[in-house]
Amino acid sequence: MRFANKVLLVTGGASGIGAATARRYTAEGGRVTVVDLDLAKAEATAADIPGAIAVQCDVSDEASVIAAVGQTREQLGRIDHVFNAAGHVAFGRVEKFPVEAWNKLLAVHVTGTFLVTRTAIPAMREAGGGAVVNIASISALVARAHTTGYAAAKGAIIGMSRQLALDLAPDNIRVNVVIPGSVLTPMTSPLWAKEGDGDGDINRAAASSAEIGRAHV
Repeated sequence: MRFANKVLLVTGGASGIGAATARRYTAEGGRVTVVDLDLAKAEATAADIPGAIAVQCDVSDEASVIAAVGQTREQLGRIDHVFNAAGHVAFGRVEKFPVEAWNKLLAVHVTGTFLVTRTAIPAMREAGGGAVVNIASISALVARAHTTGYAAAKGAIIGMSRQLALDLAPDNIRVNVVIPGSVLTPMTSPLWAKEGDGDGDINRAAASSAEIGRAHV
């Protein structure tokens, strides 16, 4: 029960790693705000988590983030921890990759992580400190085909997190990064599906970077 009387705000909390983290946090005594762009999915996830609330939020929009943080403080009283898991993925050859897709990747992953963390800092200070955990990706460290935009966004999260850890240390706020490899989530499930048959069965060889002769950089 290490999170007793603590509150977590988790973005991308309706599914995948965000939802799993919300459930684990609550199982250890905490309360959670499930933040997601899709309110219906956030509500469905929160309904299965004791004491959780659901909040709709576009993490790339400042006003939306301010409202989500404010709603968390109003309903749960405090914020001790932030888990920035909101994200999406888009693939394409760099010479054909639309600038709109590039900008969306940066807006959701980089700007979203920045806005949520920045907006939650006053609440964590009031709570006497806390922790921020940001989700990057192995794609930020290892080259993989047709992932330039996603890799750039996740690489920026690593650099930003290192700086945040230094800047927020005097406030007793820790900042760490989790760098997952291939994890089966709704976002990544197309990568795990068998090519061509559409049945959604797991194709671990196709999803595993160890199986495709990745290039190290």
